[in-house]
Amino acid sequence: METIPTQYTWDLEAMFASQEEFDEQMKEAKKLLWELKAMEGHICDSIQSFCSYMDKDELLGCFLEDLVVYAKMSTDVTASDEAKQKNLAAAMTLMQQASIELNFASLELIHHKDTIQTYLAQDVCKDYRFPMYELFRTLPHRLSDEQEQLLSEVQELTSAAQETFQSFRVEFEPVIVDGKEEFLNGATYHEFLKNKNETVRKEAFEKYFKEYKRYENVFANLLVTHAKGQVFHARQRHYQSALEASLFQDEATAELFHNVLDMANKKYHSYLHEYYHMKKELLHLTEQHVYDIALEMSDDVQQTYTIEECFDILYQALQPLGDEYVSLLRKAKEERWIDFYPSKEKRTGAYSWGTYRSHPYILTNFTGSYESLSTLAHELGHSMHSYFSNRANRPMLAGYKIFVAEVASTVNEILLNRYLLDHTTDEKVKCSILADLMDQLIGTLYRQPMFAKFEEQLHTWVQNREPVSSSRLTDYYWKLNQEYFGDAVIVDELQKYGCYYIPHFYYNFYVYKYTLGMSVALSFANEILKGNTQPYLDFLHKGGSEPCIEELKQAGVDPCKEKVYEDAFTFFKKTMDEFYDIYTSVHK
Repeated sequence: METIPTQYTWDLEAMFASQEEFDEQMKEAKKLLWELKAMEGHICDSIQSFCSYMDKDELLGCFLEDLVVYAKMSTDVTASDEAKQKNLAAAMTLMQQASIELNFASLELIHHKDTIQTYLAQDVCKDYRFPMYELFRTLPHRLSDEQEQLLSEVQELTSAAQETFQSFRVEFEPVIVDGKEEFLNGATYHEFLKNKNETVRKEAFEKYFKEYKRYENVFANLLVTHAKGQVFHARQRHYQSALEASLFQDEATAELFHNVLDMANKKYHSYLHEYYHMKKELLHLTEQHVYDIALEMSDDVQQTYTIEECFDILYQALQPLGDEYVSLLRKAKEERWIDFYPSKEKRTGAYSWGTYRSHPYILTNFTGSYESLSTLAHELGHSMHSYFSNRANRPMLAGYKIFVAEVASTVNEILLNRYLLDHTTDEKVKCSILADLMDQLIGTLYRQPMFAKFEEQLHTWVQNREPVSSSRLTDYYWKLNQEYFGDAVIVDELQKYGCYYIPHFYYNFYVYKYTLGMSVALSFANEILKGNTQPYLDFLHKGGSEPCIEELKQAGVDPCKEKVYEDAFTFFKKTMDEFYDIYTSVHK
């Protein structure tokens, strides 16, 4: 196999130059763990002991993060390396041990709330104020020490449904393409749906969902069991619902959640129906089935890029974010933050990771396609968010929540799209870019709120102790899909079993955050392109030092206001109109 040039691989030695360094940090972490364990019952004896515990706990978190992330990233590119697998096992075991041994700390801090409040009034403790605020606001939902211990143990049982879903491997019959059998799984399924041959698309669709129908009772039980677990924990902690319990983590409200859903599923849903009518028209389809919706409307534009060309484009596309931002992009490439190319043992997909004490790292499987370019922009957005957050805050205040995690990555994609559209005269290329943008907007602005509606209904049934069978789940999901696609799309009955292959249904009211993230990102991008960049850069520096919604408000984007979503759905409509005008002009 051809060797990948070193400059296109990441430099993990910047974290640990040798096995000896890794082993030494393991020893230091264990030593620190037992120092913290020895403070049990004495954390709040004095302001000095409180500060000492907080600082040591923060340092242990950094040590453990370094060990786990380094070990995991190492195995992500060379899975068969036994020494790296041993490192990962050792790091994960130590992290789990630390969680168990230090389980006493949050309860001890809560028991001494009044004492800690006096400490926090002093300037020496100012950095601990927000972490303690986050802990103390859970007090109305805290139980006795014995009950907390019991819930902690029960948590392992209620997570079994999600773990079972993740470990369950559905096998599918192959799809016949040009007389040859082609492998069908979750990844290849979507590629089959893009095939120009209707027979291939239909066969892939039927063979895929036939298997989910075969195991419908298994998946129904898993979904219901997961929902029961969420409802159980919500009840025990005195929340009104599992939804309220989930929203509490981000200090979000049910009003915000339902506002996002109503915008997509009601107020602006006609735009989506218009899109599918347009697609049916432009593709000259007599009938448009659900297995036809992935067909590409744009012409087959073969855009390929080298890594160097990608960065040259990104330097220009992201220049509105400032010289420092662009210089960090150069640094990421030159200092080998990125592992680019696919290889035999490398995991699929892409991510941005790293630790507080390291620079960010990016894993991609670069093929030179437009998607590779877009993915690079996306992951660099995550990396820059982490870089600025870590630089501006100490570890306990640096980590940002999932609630805002997709904002920076999406801003980069939007700026890239706009730059490419403004710097090409090829109308077919413009169509291709706009088609990709529409797909992205539909996936985040419309598809996720439909998922969220299904998720909410499932939890409501469980909350009300109503019987939930597979037929009740699938019939409701089929009905939602019919409303979602409108009269331009025939929703084949097998589509009803689509509720069983969505992993996000096990994440507990996560999907609406995609819509929120896209809407917020569009607002930021609009201001950035006007030259108003500083509020966004300030947001990138906030990390986890404030409540998520407050961070966004201070940056000028209030996710609780309808205008954020109105602008996002209006942007989708404008994108669709722009695409239609160019497409019909090209295909006169």
